Amino acid sequence: MAKMAADPKTQEWWSVCIPCQKPLDTAKDGEWWIEMEDVFHLD
Repeated sequence: MAKMAADPKTQEWWSVCIPCQKPLDTAKDGEWWIEMEDVFHLD
C-alpha cells in the first residue's frame, strides 16, 4: 500500500476520485462502506 500511495499517477487518480465519494447519511461515524439491500439479480 505504501508503494502504491507513493506513486504519482495513483495520487493523481485519487485526487480525482476521492472528492466524488461521500458516505451515505445512514453511515455510522467512521464508516465508509456499508451494505445495501439487494435490488435485483441478473442470474
